[in-house]
Amino acid sequence: MNTHTSNSYTTIPADVRRRIEDALTEAATSRRSQLGALPDTDRDATAAAHRASVTRILTEVEAAQARLADGTFGHCARCDTAIPSERLELRPWTRLCVGCASR
Repeated sequence: MNTHTSNSYTTIPADVRRRIEDALTEAATSRRSQLGALPDTDRDATAAAHRASVTRILTEVEAAQARLADGTFGHCARCDTAIPSERLELRPWTRLCVGCASR
């Protein structure tokens, strides 16, 4: 059971939050641009794999943006511990802390 109140998710400093928001916006824009440039065909296995990878990351970025908007951003999806700001700045769409990600 999740024991966090909605206020416990606001532990990210404002300047870090702005950098994360900017990084997520940039990542989403970049991935959308990449998708637009890729051939839209399943006959090229390499292009299809690249398209799937870019689509997956775009989905993760958009989910992170939604978590920021609803106040649930910054906590591990498995163990619910706070994800360090340094990890969030490095990979802002991450849903897992280092410990859970390495399992």
